[in-house]
Amino acid sequence: MLGKESLRLFPSLPVIGRILDEDIEYNGMFIPKGTHVHCNIISLHRRDDIYPNPDVFDPDRFQPENSLNRQPYAYIPFSAGRRNCIGQKFALLEEKVVISNILRHFKVVSLDPRDQFHTKIEFSLRPAQPVRLKFIPIR
Repeated sequence: MLGKESLRLFPSLPVIGRILDEDIEYNGMFIPKGTHVHCNIISLHRRDDIYPNPDVFDPDRFQPENSLNRQPYAYIPFSAGRRNCIGQKFALLEEKVVISNILRHFKVVSLDPRDQFHTKIEFSLRPAQPVRLKFIPIR
């Protein structure tokens, strides 16, 4: 649940683009085949009609009882559908291994408040400045 909530707030791919392979109608608008469309994943994951208090870190959002009526494409940190990231499962497993090893040996404290943490969009989402953390050994 921690990993899902982290990726909801800070998805690896903040924006994905596609070219429509068929005409569609959306909200009464006609969009022709061949149109380039972009999905802003950061904005999707922070919609307050889907995720109440969207800027708050709350891993319980992904408990089964809290996800029952959520549309399946409301959470797409690695894209979705036939062009979904093939490395998604590996990335999630790697994240769990690394984080669990760190947390078994250290208490991690941020040296900056969250409102001073800014990101930038390159190919993937990255911190705009170094992330300052303090690692306190657990004895």
